[in-house]
Formats: sequence, C-alpha cells, structure tokens
Amino acid sequence: MAEEPSGVKERLFWAALRTFAAKGYKGATVRDICQAAGGANLNAVQYYYGGKDKLYQAVLAVLFTEGDRRLRQRLAEGAATSAEDRLRLLLKVYCQTLFAHGEASDAFLHLWVMELANPTPFFGEMLERHSRPQTLAMLQLMADFLGQGVPVSVLVACMASVLGPALYQALLWPTLQHIVPAHPPMTEHWVELAEHCCRFSLAGLAAVRASLDGGSI
Repeated sequence: MAEEPSGVKERLFWAALRTFAAKGYKGATVRDICQAAGGANLNAVQYYYGGKDKLYQAVLAVLFTEGDRRLRQRLAEGAATSAEDRLRLLLKVYCQTLFAHGEASDAFLHLWVMELANPTPFFGEMLERHSRPQTLAMLQLMADFLGQGVPVSVLVACMASVLGPALYQALLWPTLQHIVPAHPPMTEHWVELAEHCCRFSLAGLAAVRASLDGGSI
C-alpha cells in the first residue's frame, strides 16, 4: 500500500481502515473515523463516500483488489510468461501485499480475519465480484501445471497449498516474532519467503502431477 496522502478523502479512507480493523464494522462509528482522520467534519464521510456503509465497502474493495492490481500490472510489464514464472510472480505479489507495508497491511489482515469470523452483509458481494475471477484464474494456473481435466477438488487443494503458507505466516506473525525474535522482520524477509513458497509449491505440484500420471489420484 502507498503512504497515506494528506487530502481529506484519503485521510478518511486510511482512518476508516484503521478504525474498522480495530473495532469492526459494527463497532466503528462515523465519529470514530472522523476523529482518527484528524478531526474531519462528521459530514465528510457522507460527502466523500456516501455514508459509513459505502466507506466500508470502499475499504473492502481495496482489500480484495490490491494484490490483483499489482499482479496484473506486473504481468502487463511482461515479467512472466511460463506457468512457473507466473506462479513465482503471484507469490511475490501475494507476500508483498501481506507483509511489505507494515501498519496498512496489518490493518487489512485484521479486517480480513474479522470478516471471515463474522461476515458483514457486504462481504459476500465482494467475494462474488472480486474473488471469483481471481480464484478462477488461480485454478487455471494450477491446471497449467497439472493438465486439463484434473478434478476440481485437486485444483482447489493445490491452490490452498500454494497460498496457504504465506497467509498462515501472516496470521501468526504477531506471535511468531516474539517466539523467534532472531527471525528478520517480515517487512524485510517477504522476498525470501515468496521464493521459499515458490520452491515448495513447484515441488508439491510436481509430486501431484506424478501421482496423477501414476493413477494414485
């Protein structure tokens, strides 16, 4: 995520992100958000975003699309052509989104966990609008490695196995950094983590492919 701009609309967005991440959608009030935005006028949320609901949806939209935006930008630059290149780039962008920008990424992650535990009415719409195309693209990438006609259950399991380790690390990092203080900060280590996840994923996908060829799946 970029650094916080100084305009009122942008300050409201960042304040809303922090406030929603700390208190949840139901617990956060417009007054809380405006105070966190440096004392913005209470009418500013309505003026710039159309109310608390739409401001929350704007935050969710960025949560769902930031990684995809970066990935599409990198792919458009011609940085990845083969399936292996695209997988490596996907994991690099994924880890960058999770770890590279400190407070903002942490807030987005907290908000994501809150939605998974207690979904708001807006979450399903965001999943349908943004996660469906992302998920289908990821499943196609898995099929590029494993071959067409592979059972969807295998593709989904592989997708979860590719993305899961980085997400697991992100969710546990607040605890892990205290248990293993010698570990470098994730804001610095995410590039190495992405490469590690790629090596494991490539080996795992090769093993699944071998099992498919051998008829054991």
